[in-house]
Parts: sequence; C-alpha cells; structure tokens
Amino acid sequence: MPSSIRAILFDFDGVLVNSELIHFLAFEKAGKDAGITITREQYFGEAIGFDDRGAWKQIARLHNITLDSTALLQLMAYKAQVMKELLDQKTYSALPGVQPLVRGLWRNYPLAIVSGALRDEIELMCEGIGLRDCFRVIISAEDVTKGKPNPEGYLKACEELTRLVGKTIKPANALIFEDAPRVIEQAKKAGFQTVGVPTSYGHDDLNADFATRSMQIDDVKEAVPTLKVFPS
Repeated sequence: MPSSIRAILFDFDGVLVNSELIHFLAFEKAGKDAGITITREQYFGEAIGFDDRGAWKQIARLHNITLDSTALLQLMAYKAQVMKELLDQKTYSALPGVQPLVRGLWRNYPLAIVSGALRDEIELMCEGIGLRDCFRVIISAEDVTKGKPNPEGYLKACEELTRLVGKTIKPANALIFEDAPRVIEQAKKAGFQTVGVPTSYGHDDLNADFATRSMQIDDVKEAVPTLKVFPS
C-alpha cells in the first residue's frame, strides 16, 4: 500500500493528452529537413521519456551523428515550430478518463504537471482539454537544468507545491503518473511512488509501483485503492 499521499504529479504527453504521435510527427519532419530519417520505432522505442534536447541527442546517437550546440539548438527550434503548427490544428485530445479523474483528484490533492515539453505546448493543450485550472504547478523543460529522465522536475514540483500549500511534500508523499520506463526508474530511485500508464509501453516494461489499465477512474482506483477521488 502507498505511503500517505499528499500530492499528485502527472507527466503530460501520453498521460494526460494523446500527443506523443504529434511529437513524433514534429521530430520526423524536423529530422527529415535536416537529413535525419526518424522512424516511428526509433521514436517510440528510444526517445520517449526525454525532453527535446535529450531526445535529439538520443536520436543522434542512434544515427552515429555528432551534433554541436548550434545544430542541436536549430533542431530544437525547428521541431518546436512544427509542433506549434500541428497544435494549432488541435490534433490532440485528453486521454479517455483523464478529465473526470483529474477533476476528482483536484478536490482532494494539490496537482502538478511535470513534463519535458515546452511550457507553451503544455499550456496550449492543457487549456484545450479544459483542465488548466486544476494544476497549481507546471514544470516544463525550461524550468530545469537536467531534463527527463532525471527527476529534477518532479523534485522541483514538490518544492513548489510545498511553498504554495504550506505543507511539506516529500517524494515519498507524492504519487507520479508516468508512461516512460526511464523516468519511472529514476523517480523510484528518488523516493517517489509511481503509477505506470500503459500508453506507449506495457506494464512489464514500466516496472512502476502501481499499474493501471487506463486513466479511467475505476481502473486507477483499482490500481491505487487508497487514492481519494471525489466523490469517494
């Protein structure tokens, strides 16, 4: 059974919104224009769980390419531009069950988003699915010095929530919803409790503390029975 839960922290892409495919398409186009062919298998198998900087470095390693700082920044900027164009078409939605689950948890816990995505992307999609008001804290790629899978963002979210709610929130008191094995592994080492969301990987690959079949309330409550979802 989990330790006392004082806060809920969510990854964003692939946990709250079905946006991983959009990220892949943006990486694919940016890579193609730079002469790098990025396959779906490479992206979903090797790049999920990193922020954009880390994902480009991982892709470069797969292709035996050396990226200097200028080339890396150019790829990041172009991918962000393509991503914005795709998001302007509103080619995303909340994952099934996310909206009632988040609103049910919001009544009982302070909530935060911790993502390797850019803040503008998170804000736009969070507004688009009607849940921006539920999150006290958003930690984006711009807010950390070490991107995912490093747990710095989750640790910073605990610090920010502690400051806002006036109650100490340690990793052991925070429950993370994540879909990336690398991130879950590092979060567990930092002392967090984790729920594996099987959007991109199976449960055996995620190796989280708790395994939910989906983000539907009934599935989440089955995975974490002590979780308080309003109405209880």
